[in-house]
Amino acid sequence: MDDLIPIPKQSSRAFYEHRCKPCQNPGLIFDRFTLDWDGKPGAKKKALENVRCAANKADSELLKAWNLRWEAGVRAAGAQPFEMKTDWRFVAGLGRTGPLEVGFTFHRYGFPILPGSSVKGIARAYASLYDGKDESDKDFQVIFGYAAEGSEDESKALCGGAVFFDAIPASLPSLELDIMNPHFPKYYQGKERPTDSQNPVPVYFLTVAPGTTFRFAVGWRTALDDKAKALREQAEKWLKEGLLWLGAGAKTSAGYGYFIEPTVAQDNSKGAPAASTQTGQAQPTESALAKRIRSLPQNQVKGSITNFVTEWQKLPDGPEKVEVAEALVEQINKGGILTDKKWREKDWVRELISYVKPKDET
Repeated sequence: MDDLIPIPKQSSRAFYEHRCKPCQNPGLIFDRFTLDWDGKPGAKKKALENVRCAANKADSELLKAWNLRWEAGVRAAGAQPFEMKTDWRFVAGLGRTGPLEVGFTFHRYGFPILPGSSVKGIARAYASLYDGKDESDKDFQVIFGYAAEGSEDESKALCGGAVFFDAIPASLPSLELDIMNPHFPKYYQGKERPTDSQNPVPVYFLTVAPGTTFRFAVGWRTALDDKAKALREQAEKWLKEGLLWLGAGAKTSAGYGYFIEPTVAQDNSKGAPAASTQTGQAQPTESALAKRIRSLPQNQVKGSITNFVTEWQKLPDGPEKVEVAEALVEQINKGGILTDKKWREKDWVRELISYVKPKDET
């Protein structure tokens, strides 16, 4: 029986053993074996829930074996793997087409990943936006590559030396359902103008749960001499900073996709200040959430501030909650929210003001 299929015997046996069993790979369920929802109310949510349940019961031994192979591969390319933890929910591939209208990026093994092309884009964006680098900079060209605009002459193209690997979960991740709630569905469908008579239609999508650790790696295409080692380390630094300050995946303007270093997450969970390596004394450090709020571009404040307020409300009373409240008040002042009566009378605005006011008066 095994010889009827022209594939390796081990694969053939696995096929015959599992051919009558339901699919257990969440990526395949999502892309190929989803329920026939056909626009029925609640069916799309149920289909995504099936994917979520399958992902949360995925094969942890397969993930461990994959991690071992991944690490062997990245180290062979001169990379030094490092870990970053999701500060809140994270979603990659939201814009991909699929049977459930909203996308999600699964590896073929069924685990969520951040593709290497996206990882490279984060590092490149940070280098450009925060370090002011562009293709006129020689090191930037060597790291990311270069191609003369409109030129097909291969002699004018340079392949980047840095190799950005797919980011993979360090341990079995949990997926969660989230929701978008567009208030003008007929307007987005091109049928009507945006009027208040239209009813919101919830759009469900998958996200990776907060606190999920991902493994990243930046290798080098050629031998690692001193110059190449320095450039590889620079590319890795840009990537880490990009994950901290720019985020990854979709909906970063609403607070999704930001990462923190695991040691920082551990320190914040304990409420302990980080130790200074210069003085040997404990020094207070700004929390990752406060940093994200203060780095928020002004044109994105009104669209994402309420998500940050929700995160702030979940914090226990203490120095971090005060610090985050101060960052929020600073942003709503800059964003002009307090000059708008409609915003100024919102309960969460009043709550923030009253929370930081006692400290301002001392």
